[in-house]
Amino acid sequence: MENQRPYQAVFLHFPAQNPEVLSRNQSRYGVQFDVANDLLIPDASNGARVREDFETGRVKIELRRGVGKNLELGASTQYFVRDGGSLDGPISFYHHLLGIRGDGPDNPQGRDNIARNQDRLFFQDANGNGIDVGGANGIGDTTFSLKRQLTAGDFASALRVALKIPTGSSGKIFSSGGFDAGLGLDARYALAPNLSLFGNLAALDYGDSDLPNAKKSGAQGGLGLEYKGRRASVVAQIDAQSRTITTSNAFADRTPVLASVGYKRDIGDSKRLWASFSENGDYHNFKAPFFGNIGPDFTLSLGLEVQR
Repeated sequence: MENQRPYQAVFLHFPAQNPEVLSRNQSRYGVQFDVANDLLIPDASNGARVREDFETGRVKIELRRGVGKNLELGASTQYFVRDGGSLDGPISFYHHLLGIRGDGPDNPQGRDNIARNQDRLFFQDANGNGIDVGGANGIGDTTFSLKRQLTAGDFASALRVALKIPTGSSGKIFSSGGFDAGLGLDARYALAPNLSLFGNLAALDYGDSDLPNAKKSGAQGGLGLEYKGRRASVVAQIDAQSRTITTSNAFADRTPVLASVGYKRDIGDSKRLWASFSENGDYHNFKAPFFGNIGPDFTLSLGLEVQR
């Protein structure tokens, strides 16, 4: 899971990983597609004016390879498309179906009272700093990582270091414009033969960014449960990050947190399909920030992994 709000997605992030590393000369290839619908128009009385009303599609390609001595190398890159999208109508229907009014503090006007399929990423603070862009597409940044397994068995853990290189366009908000580095810890504990608790923590150092009001450092953490059957598993996860950009709107600058549920299924000895759905704090009207706070209203992710 990765928060696809653009200000979070363009800085370094450590998605939770299995602490086990691949054996020497083993490789794992992955392709992931995300579609995220973002609607964030909080009351301007909270500070700066903020308008995020768009849809983002992302394709992420990742390669991981075992190099022996409990080490694994990784590399990933991504391609973004940001436009008006087509999910505003289905999300309104989904909100009504679940009894979510859609007019919470993230969008007091109400989703039903805003023209659909708009495309605007905007904020402006009291000093005139901000961002104002519309639809665009292009490559994002590239990340390289090295993972070392520390422990195995019922309690498995691994240490990761990563470097993000600004290969995308910061003008389109597909890149932070800077080199980011980070150190992360992944852990998994077997609560029962079919049930595991997993989590990760990371400290992040952000290089000089082209984006206004960008932070210099940050932190990230996640916690989840996985129930595993013979060939399939169900996952529930919370992912939290410190904010990377300050808009000066008190609500928009709350901690980014997403809640997700996912399903993984092995389709052979070396292939796995997975899907996940993520929500921000809309589903509880932002009253329980730990279980969902700032992020896209709706994120759907699909992925395929192949191991050789």
